[in-house]
Amino acid sequence: MTDQPTPEHDDPLAPREASGYSGGAPLFERLLEQARDSGDGRAHRGAPNPNDVETLIDRLIEQARAEGAFDNLPGAGKPLVYDDDALTPEDMRAGFRLLKNAGFAPLWIEARRDIDTERTRIASWLRDANRRWSRLPPAIRARLRTEYHEMLTNLQRQIISYNLTAPPAAGQVEGLRIAEEMRKLGA
Repeated sequence: MTDQPTPEHDDPLAPREASGYSGGAPLFERLLEQARDSGDGRAHRGAPNPNDVETLIDRLIEQARAEGAFDNLPGAGKPLVYDDDALTPEDMRAGFRLLKNAGFAPLWIEARRDIDTERTRIASWLRDANRRWSRLPPAIRARLRTEYHEMLTNLQRQIISYNLTAPPAAGQVEGLRIAEEMRKLGA
């Protein structure tokens, strides 16, 4: 015996025994065994087909489920906890936690909510204006066009501001096509 650690204890990517699973063989070895058993007798050459791997994984999961490997897992039947902030940069976690506990969200999330609220308000305003449009005199129609244009311009500014400040993972909000939106008034 040597004092050298065995490869499976050294390598974090080495196959491990499934905890509490009575199947015995490490997951990787069982997957290889499945691949050999499911083959058509020909030796596999080159890279494996991803569809074959997915099928093998699906069968392996189904087999483990049938054998009870997923029964009585910790947390079974309980709601998932979404308080994990592993995806939040470490230097921002404390601030985000404080905001969340005080009932606030980061500025870019608040800005997105404001954009959605404003879109809803403008859509309601437009429905109301269009309902009355045919009975309105030309001077009032001109005033409503100006008001609608100002609302759209302000919303566009909010969208641009959001797109410049939100993190890339949050995605961008599509800007307005003001000319197209203006044609909806009086339609």
